[in-house]
Amino acid sequence: MTPPEGTIASPNHYERLLLSALDELGTCPQIAVSRQEATVESEAEGPDGITPAELAAEAMEAAQLLPELADITVDPRITEEAPRLRRIAAHWRGTDAAPDLTGEFRVPQFHRAIFDPAPPLAWEGSTPDERELLAQFRQIDGHPHSGTGQVALVRLMPHTAPLEIWMWDDRLGAQRMDLDYLGYLEALAVTKGTHGWQYLFTGLSLRGVDLRHTADQMRAMLDHFPELFPQHDYTRLRERLEERL
Repeated sequence: MTPPEGTIASPNHYERLLLSALDELGTCPQIAVSRQEATVESEAEGPDGITPAELAAEAMEAAQLLPELADITVDPRITEEAPRLRRIAAHWRGTDAAPDLTGEFRVPQFHRAIFDPAPPLAWEGSTPDERELLAQFRQIDGHPHSGTGQVALVRLMPHTAPLEIWMWDDRLGAQRMDLDYLGYLEALAVTKGTHGWQYLFTGLSLRGVDLRHTADQMRAMLDHFPELFPQHDYTRLRERLEERL
């Protein structure tokens, strides 16, 4: 695996999780990684690097100057533990031994993400309520190279903690996920961004025609991953897939 740009002297739990996920993909013979990236925030590099809490404090001080962010409350756990990675990303597929597996993720640093504008998800048929909801979203993960039309989002609601995590699918719209932000990172590290994994954490059934391919991807992931990445526990994912089939 290509080493990350910059080094964190004492990576925290979530930094280790994401960097390990990248390493696991890059060193697995049954996985072909076409793109990968891991960039450390410059202020966090080296033994005297800024802590996650210090990075968050700087960001939130600036946020108070913006009307749309002034009343946003960030969960203290995110403040203390959000990865100090400016961006971490991978685009991959299974080789001949696992040809039915594909995946991608592209995760920006959390406090950078909330400063970005809302992604352009509304269309001419969106209702006023839908537009209001979509305007509160900021992208925390996506598939720029796969072009799946799926992104993961944090919802910025004033005086609300923990912040809600949603996913967007161009075919089915916005779906709330049964995860907080750090839980999202935990699940991402296990699934490696296998296309469609987020649906395991929504209330939707995977029995319908629209999500049949997603169900097949989840079956393939849970067939192959215990052998490819045996260091992880897939019990929770299996249970969630069974509940949706």
